[in-house]
Amino acid sequence: MGMFEARSRIQSNRSTSYVLSTQDIVSCSEYSQGCEGGFPYLISKYAIDFGLVEESCYPYQGKDTQCTESPTCKRHHGNNDYHYIGGFYGACNEPLMRLELVKNGPFSVSFEVTSDFMHYKGGIYVNPGLKDKFNPFEITNHAVVVVGYGIDEASGMKYWIVKNSWGAQWGEEGYFRIIRGTNELAIESMAVAVTVPKIF
Repeated sequence: MGMFEARSRIQSNRSTSYVLSTQDIVSCSEYSQGCEGGFPYLISKYAIDFGLVEESCYPYQGKDTQCTESPTCKRHHGNNDYHYIGGFYGACNEPLMRLELVKNGPFSVSFEVTSDFMHYKGGIYVNPGLKDKFNPFEITNHAVVVVGYGIDEASGMKYWIVKNSWGAQWGEEGYFRIIRGTNELAIESMAVAVTVPKIF
């Protein structure tokens, strides 16, 4: 939802400030896997097919539930264009992601949450496990929003700045930094961007 919220604010020059319901996706979308993860591409498809509701109408519960959304909830629709960064699944890479971020704003990515990542407190995350040099079908189980990038002055390490959905008490006030340019935990494998219309 963070990508839709950020891009609608950018597109409207901050005249809109929607806070969209994640629980609607978790509980009501046939395109997602609930709390077992989701794919930003399919969440974008759901937004086009069914629209999105605001958080105030269907608050986040942090668990899988049956869809109990009120029929009076207003759905925000739009002819959004959604696509894999790079044009198709597997074409994504770090330079294209940086370009998308600079030109159009935050975008969604999926990645594999490992047990050590759950305990992240700060710094630039690098997974200590073994790396698979090539896997055309990346394992992912969590969707987040890339909001920035940088280079650590002390180490020279490149990183992404990513907004997580686990609350401000987790990580770096709800955000984390992860090494950039190595497809760490498949984070650079299938980034998705959406074009939000001016009236969303």
